[in-house]
Amino acid sequence: MPRLATSVLGSIALVLGLVACSPPTTETPPVDTAVHTDAPAPPDRAADVVIPDGVIGTAELTSASGDNTISGTVVVTAGGGGFDVALKDFHSDVPGGLQFSFSPWSETTTCLADTDSFSFGNLSTDADQPGLSMGPRDLSRGDPSYYLTAVITATDPTTTDPDGCVLTPRAVGTITWDVPDTRPGLLAVDTGVRFGAGGATASADGAPLSYRAVAGDTLNDIADRFGITDDDLGFLNPLTSRQFQAGDELNLRVALRGGASVPPPSG
Repeated sequence: MPRLATSVLGSIALVLGLVACSPPTTETPPVDTAVHTDAPAPPDRAADVVIPDGVIGTAELTSASGDNTISGTVVVTAGGGGFDVALKDFHSDVPGGLQFSFSPWSETTTCLADTDSFSFGNLSTDADQPGLSMGPRDLSRGDPSYYLTAVITATDPTTTDPDGCVLTPRAVGTITWDVPDTRPGLLAVDTGVRFGAGGATASADGAPLSYRAVAGDTLNDIADRFGITDDDLGFLNPLTSRQFQAGDELNLRVALRGGASVPPPSG
């Protein structure tokens, strides 16, 4: 089985911790703290869509050094109850072992491979690598397309990363996904502060963007406040760890799922 570099696919704790975190220093949209006693009910939406079997994603690996030291094509396939990954026409001139992972951030992110990645483990041969599994579909809540980049790193790096990163990408490739909208019409609507969901909402364009938790919040109450299910909330926040605490933020936009709503690693 593949291993996770962090608990990025874990469910959010049902009752949030009592330790408040300091608010982020980055600019955020205006925060709506009003109690919406007459907020409209969230609209009904279509049923979830299952990604059909077949090839759903590809990426061409390019050596980070600018030569052809590492090359190959990454192919992601949906089939049966899960998602499989293969490396085709794989070639490496890097001595020693390599590791292969998916990252939720873009190729240009500093320290791209250091955290919140899905690791497929070591690559020990200079040949095609079939049968690399992402596990059953429910591990990614039916849609792994929040992963943006395929990354190859050296198992035993011989040099220090110039940016101070733990792992230096030796090859990267942007994943091109071909998947349907798996949760059509998923839209959070703030129906008002309540017991178990008393935090503030950041809004943009008149709709909720994110929610900052407070002590005593529960997953069920937060989801209920925004007219979505517990599973929808997990779908919107696939990188949220189990150790979610008061002061942390939850993403409420499908477009910001994954790395788009979580700060990337840094050196």
